Amino acid sequence: MKNMEQRRVQELNYKLPVLEFTGNRRVLTEGSTGVLKYDDELVRLNSRSGVITFKGRGLSIKCISPTCVIVEGFIISVEFTG
Repeated sequence: MKNMEQRRVQELNYKLPVLEFTGNRRVLTEGSTGVLKYDDELVRLNSRSGVITFKGRGLSIKCISPTCVIVEGFIISVEFTG
């Protein structure tokens, strides 16, 4: 468990986003810097290392903070650009 925590700290120090999936129904995204687009089929988030796009059905943002976003719904694909 300690190694996992150390890895997460290193990832955040390198400004990489951290995504934690629960199946294809929920994703917690740490390291986001804002929501660029949001509807029930697409959520596009900005991060320090680029843009993360989630496509699916019935997507919704369940929680949002300055550095963290939780997206729920039926997630079909994830795309990284930038």
